[in-house]
Amino acid sequence: MYKHGDTMIFEKTKFGFVIVDGKKYTHDIYLNLDGTITKRKKELSKPHSKGHTVLGPEEIKYLLDQKPETLIIGKGQYGILPMPKESKKLLDESGIIVIKTKTPNALPMINELLKQKAKIVAILHLTC
Repeated sequence: MYKHGDTMIFEKTKFGFVIVDGKKYTHDIYLNLDGTITKRKKELSKPHSKGHTVLGPEEIKYLLDQKPETLIIGKGQYGILPMPKESKKLLDESGIIVIKTKTPNALPMINELLKQKAKIVAILHLTC
């Protein structure tokens, strides 16, 4: 487990994986406020999905409940992770900084914020 500001490095991502501190993850991940990396809970968003899993409001609540200052959403290698209206509304009303970008663009942002000891959480979608 890491504390924010430790030397955790988000190194590289390509379609289907991300490497963090030399460990390769082949599933979507969360960076939690306590510094842990956990597997994405896609089942939380399944009720809102029609085919491709979306980023549903229950997942957004899971991340917001950690009380971050910033939430980074890595929307996939091509930036097309869909979000229903309910999720967008939660983000708009959250009062925190929300950065939505392609997953490869998210890695340097996460690294910089961790270096600054910012209170961040993130979700990284690793495919589309």
